[in-house]
Amino acid sequence: MVDQVERRFWATPGGSLESGENDTAATLRELQEEFGIDEQAVVLGVQLAERSMGHLVGGHQVRQVEKCFLGRVDAAAVDPAWATQSDNIRESRWWTVPDLRRTKETVYPEGLAGLVARVRDGRIPLHPVVLG
Repeated sequence: MVDQVERRFWATPGGSLESGENDTAATLRELQEEFGIDEQAVVLGVQLAERSMGHLVGGHQVRQVEKCFLGRVDAAAVDPAWATQSDNIRESRWWTVPDLRRTKETVYPEGLAGLVARVRDGRIPLHPVVLG
């Protein structure tokens, strides 16, 4: 997860789809851009969740759809020095479920702690859950 400069919050990595790109390719690209993780180091699994929200971008209302995937990567494969687009990321960290549950900081998407706990316990959703 990342901590953004403008407004302090934590969020999972991600970004927009590029022309002709599917969700899997975009996820792998964003992990490389933001954290320097080579796509060969990531085992990308099923889509776990989705969050949809509207907001203004450049004065225009847009609908943003975020998709969360199960991914496995060794901590040693994360090298921010190889990131190509840091997107004003100030900090990254590995969170435990108890840390996510007790933090007073803002973490997006809402409901992430419960989802991570469910997956950790082997209860992977059959269909993506909707997060706040």
